[in-house]
Amino acid sequence: MDRSHDAPIPTTGVPMPCKLNVAALAALSLLSACGGGDHRPPDKPRLHASIARTSFGIPHIQAANEEGLGYGIGYAYAEDNFCLLASEVATVNGERSRHFGPDGATSDNPELVVSNLDSDFFFRQWNDDESVATAWAAQPAEVQALMRGYVAGVNRYLAQHGAAGLPQACRNGSWVRPLTERDVIRLMRRITMTTTAWIGDIATTQPPGAASATRAPARKRLAPRITASNAVAVGADASAHGGGLLLGQPHLPWDEAQRFYQLHLTIPGKMDVMGATLPGLPAVAIGFTPQFAWTHTTDTAAHATVYALKLDPADPTRYLVDGQSRPLRRRTISVPVKLADGSLGTRSRTLYSTEDGPLISSGETLAWTGTTAYVLRDANAVNHRAVAQWYRMNVARSLAELKEANLQLAGNPWNNTIAVDRAGTTLMMDVTPVANLPDDVLAGCLVPELAHLADGGLFVLDGSRAACAWRDEPGAPQAGTVPTRRLPLLERRDYVQNANDSAWLSNPAAPLTGFSPLVSRDGVPQGARTRLALTALQARLRDSKLTADDLRAMALDDKVYLAELVLPDVRAWCGTAAVTAALRSGCAALSSWSGDAGYDANAGLPYLAAMLGEGPAQESAWLVPFDPRDPVNTPRALNYRDADVAQALAASLTRKVREFDAAGIAANAKLGDFQVSRRGGTTLPIHGGPGELGIFNTIDVADEARGGRFEVTGGTSYVQVVELGGGGPRAQALLAYSQSSDPASPHHLDQTRRFAQRQWVTLPFTAAEIAADPALRRQELKE
Repeated sequence: MDRSHDAPIPTTGVPMPCKLNVAALAALSLLSACGGGDHRPPDKPRLHASIARTSFGIPHIQAANEEGLGYGIGYAYAEDNFCLLASEVATVNGERSRHFGPDGATSDNPELVVSNLDSDFFFRQWNDDESVATAWAAQPAEVQALMRGYVAGVNRYLAQHGAAGLPQACRNGSWVRPLTERDVIRLMRRITMTTTAWIGDIATTQPPGAASATRAPARKRLAPRITASNAVAVGADASAHGGGLLLGQPHLPWDEAQRFYQLHLTIPGKMDVMGATLPGLPAVAIGFTPQFAWTHTTDTAAHATVYALKLDPADPTRYLVDGQSRPLRRRTISVPVKLADGSLGTRSRTLYSTEDGPLISSGETLAWTGTTAYVLRDANAVNHRAVAQWYRMNVARSLAELKEANLQLAGNPWNNTIAVDRAGTTLMMDVTPVANLPDDVLAGCLVPELAHLADGGLFVLDGSRAACAWRDEPGAPQAGTVPTRRLPLLERRDYVQNANDSAWLSNPAAPLTGFSPLVSRDGVPQGARTRLALTALQARLRDSKLTADDLRAMALDDKVYLAELVLPDVRAWCGTAAVTAALRSGCAALSSWSGDAGYDANAGLPYLAAMLGEGPAQESAWLVPFDPRDPVNTPRALNYRDADVAQALAASLTRKVREFDAAGIAANAKLGDFQVSRRGGTTLPIHGGPGELGIFNTIDVADEARGGRFEVTGGTSYVQVVELGGGGPRAQALLAYSQSSDPASPHHLDQTRRFAQRQWVTLPFTAAEIAADPALRRQELKE
C-alpha cells in the first residue's frame, strides 16, 4: 500500500507538521519545514530581500545570498499568483480529488482531458517520497538555499493574509496550506517530466480482463510533449548595430501549469538576470544578463522511449527478457476523494511498472493485451538537475560559461537553448538527457509494426531483449543517455534559429548532420514556422542587416507563410470544385481573406488551417514534393487537380464550414470577433493563428466555440526581443496573459491589452532605469 501521502494536510497558516516517512527523513533533514539549525543573533535577520516593482507589476528582487533571493521570489510570486500556486501544489501532491472532487479536469495539458482522479494516481506514483527525497539530496547547496528561501517567502505571504484574506479563488480553500521544500521539488519534477502527454494513459493502465479503472482520455496524437516556440539569435555579422539580438517566443498553454512570470534577480557581484520563470521555479528560465540573452524551444530529441514487453504466457503480469520471466512491479495507491455529499472517501488502484518506468496503455496502438504490454522509460524521471541548470545559467558571466554549464549538467529537460552575447556570437545547442543507443542497435530494436511512429518522435523498442536497453557511456550526465559532447551544438557570427524542428537547419549554411535519429534528424521536411524564419532572415539579409524592429515585427506581424504558398492554388481549386452550399460559402471566405492572422482576417484563416491539416499533410497533396536539397522552398504548390486531393480538400472545408455555421459564426466574421480571451469579466480579441500554417504568433483555441467565440488556450506566452551591445541590454517584452492570475489584480489584464494592441513593454534593467519608472514601489522583507 502506498503511504507517501498519509500525513494530514493543514488548511490554515499553521506550521507544517514534520511528519515524514523514514526513507525520506535523512535526505529531508535540512528542510526548513522541520526547523533549522540557524542560531544567528536576534538582531540580524536570517532572510532579507528588497523588491522594487515597476510598471506592469514586474518585481526586481535583490538579496545578498541565494536564500534571501528565494525569499523575495517566493513572496513576490505569492502576491501575484498564490491561488495558482496552491492549486498546482495540490496537483503535484496528488491531492486534487480530495479538494475538488475526482471528476474535474486538471491543467496539465489543454489538448488532453485528464481527470483529477487520474492525475492524482499519476502524481502519487511519479512524486512519491523516495523520488522527492532523492531529488532534494541531489540539489547543490545554492539551489537548496533558493528553495528554502522561496518556501519562506510564500509562507510569509500566507501568514500575513491568513486563509480568509487570500484572493477569492482560494479564500478559505481546503487545499491552502504552508508550502514545503517537498512541494517545490514536486513542482520541479512536473516541469522536467517528458510524460505530460501520457498522464491519463499511465494512471489508467490495467491488465487485460481487469475492470477498467476509468475511460482513458482520447489522444490527439502519439507524441512526447505538446509545446512549441520560436527563437532567433542574430550575431555581429548580421546585426545592424554589430552586437547581438535575440527573439524568444515560447508557445505554451495559457493556463496554470506552465504559466510564465516575469522577474529580475540580483545578488550583487554574482547574479544580475531578468526574464521569466514558471510556477515553483526560483530562477530565470528564459531571459538576459548584461552579457548575453537566451531562450528555449521544445526540441525533437527522444528523452523517452517505449518498450514493448513480451508477456509470460502463464501470467500477463510477468514479462520475458532473453527468455527469463520477471514480475511486474506493483504498487497499490490510495487517493482520498471528496464525495458528492462533501465527505471524504478513498479510491485505490494498483499501478504497474518495471525498472525502466511505468506501464502505459493508449488506445489500440499501445494496448496491454494477453501477449504484450508497454512501458515508458523517461530520462527525466531521474534528471534532478533542471533548477541547478537554470541557476548556473543565471550566474554565468559569459556565453562561454553558459555553454559549459549546459555541457556539464545537461539538466535542461526537453529544450533547445538559443543564445547570443554582446560581442555577437550566437549559439544553438540541444543538450538534454537523450536515450542512448547505437544506430545499428536502434534499427534492430524497433518493433517492426510500430516503426513508423518513430517519424513522429515515438520510438517503440523490443523489451524482450536486454541488448535493446539504453547504453551507459562515459561523459553522459546520467546512465543510459548520450554524452553531451555528441549532442548538437552550433556557434555562428550571423544567425541561428529554431522553431521546433530538429537541429539540422539551425543555419542552412552550416547544417548539423550525422546524428542518431534519437538526437536529431536531417533530410526531413521542415515545419512552416522554420521555413518562415529562414525565408524571412535570408530575404532581409539580402537587402540589409537586422535590427530589433525586424525581430519584433517577425514575432507579431501575423504573417501566414503557407497562405503565400498555397492560397492561389486553393482559390484556383475553388473555381473547379463541385458547387455545394458549404463549399460556396467557404470559397467565398477564402477568396476575400486578407491572407494574414490579423483582426481583419475572416473565417478563411481557420478554413485554410482545416484544409491543410486534413489534405496536404499527405505527401501526395503537394505538386512539388519535399526535396532535401531545397528544404526551405519545398514542398510547395497544391496538387489540387488530383481527384483524391480535391476530395480531401472538399471534405475538410465542408466540415469546417458546418462547424462554424453550427457555432453561429458567419464566414465573413472578423477574427477579432470570434477569437478571444475571456478573463476577469473582460473579453479581449486576440490576433494570431495556428502555428502549423507558419505563423510566428501562434495562437491555439478551444476545440469548440462557446457563445459564438473560440477561447484562446495557448500560444505566444512570454515574448522578448533583446539587443546587446556597448549600451547594455535593451529589452522589450510582452507577457501575453499578464503577471497575475488573480482577476482582482491590476496586473491581471494590463499586458494582455498591450499584447492585443501589439504594444511592447520596455523592461527597466539598470538601477537608474528602475528608479525612473513612474510606477515604482519598493518593499523590504526581513525575517
